[in-house]
Amino acid sequence: MSSNEDDVSESSHEHDEASESYNEHDELIERLEINHPSVKYIDMNFYFRDLEFADVVVETNWHDDANRYQTASYRYTLSDPAVEWERLGRALGRCNSIYEVELRKVGPQLEQIVALAREMYQCIDTLYRGLECNTSIEKFELDMDLFPSSGAFPTFNLNGALFKENLKLLSLSSEIPIGINQSLMVLPLLESTSLDSFSISQCNFANDVAVYTRIISACTRVQRLYLKFIDTPEIATSVATLLRDERSILTQFSLCKDISAANLPIVLDGLASNTTLKTLYLPNIGLERSQFERLLCNASSIDGIHNSNHTLELVLVNFSDWNPDSDSMSVQQIQHFFSPFLKEFLELNKDTNKEKVIRTKIARYYFRGEFDIAPFLEMDLNLLPKVMAMIRGRAIRQRDAIYRLLKSIPDLCRFPSDVSRKRKNNILQK
Repeated sequence: MSSNEDDVSESSHEHDEASESYNEHDELIERLEINHPSVKYIDMNFYFRDLEFADVVVETNWHDDANRYQTASYRYTLSDPAVEWERLGRALGRCNSIYEVELRKVGPQLEQIVALAREMYQCIDTLYRGLECNTSIEKFELDMDLFPSSGAFPTFNLNGALFKENLKLLSLSSEIPIGINQSLMVLPLLESTSLDSFSISQCNFANDVAVYTRIISACTRVQRLYLKFIDTPEIATSVATLLRDERSILTQFSLCKDISAANLPIVLDGLASNTTLKTLYLPNIGLERSQFERLLCNASSIDGIHNSNHTLELVLVNFSDWNPDSDSMSVQQIQHFFSPFLKEFLELNKDTNKEKVIRTKIARYYFRGEFDIAPFLEMDLNLLPKVMAMIRGRAIRQRDAIYRLLKSIPDLCRFPSDVSRKRKNNILQK
């Protein structure tokens, strides 16, 4: 056989091997049911042994036509040809029934940054290139330890990822401290207009204030936010700034680490200015009920009440865990943080007419005891009867308040001669 014939024979043999590999891989995709129209969940567990990357188990879950739960899995290794990883990535991109994707690191606890094997990075990169084209993913749970925190490898660019446009829940975790490269990967996801819930409560920032504040400040489009609080003035200020931001649409906010007495007032000041938040979850931070009562109704002055929070409807403290997918928590996890006043403030805040909420708080809680008369001394006399109408009632507290106003502002009892006795009585009885 000539040398040319030998080359042709070898080339044909290689082609046959490639075809066989392709066919085997097509069968694998079918076994994983990635293209099944009912596949909703895909888990990818990246296993480490002795601090080195070992292999990946891809698991799919779905319900069959009889609504029975089904699962399939396959273990990929670094020895698998790159073409197989590419085909898996393309299959993930084409599967438009996927609802949830989770990428997790499984292995020993890593206390320091471990250099990623280039082969492992290439595998993750290939899978990501497929996932970024998927337009059905709504829930993305990501172990940030799988991505480089240093400049040793290129950073994923999620700016053009199609899947972020439908993303509703993003949950990040890490053992290794998150670096600037990883934060740059996350920021584009927070620009998604569909993103509803964001959790970074299980992330290790190693007190990297600059990285964390940058992520917090980008959360203005998120409705439900779960943070791991780093107890520094910078982080407290960043949280307060987000709560005050007029662009923020936060309705549910959770902190999972204690706040010191020094930084707590900074966060409370941000809460007082917030106009969207309805539910607040706090750890057991030794917060006095009186502090929270002042947050919801600072009755030291009329301006204080006006500048209090009038949107919070539920405050839950001393919890150990939560479910970002649920709007409720189990009784075992929650200690209700109620006093009679706090309960009433939260109930008042449920009224969508916030001007009415403010007027009610002023009427019920400002006019008590020796309240300050000064705001009313320069008020137009024609408006003062309306003030008394706000606090009218049969209770002793209400009568005492009206008496104090009449006593302190004598002009209230001086009427022009053309005002009838009946009108005088009507005004004084309001």
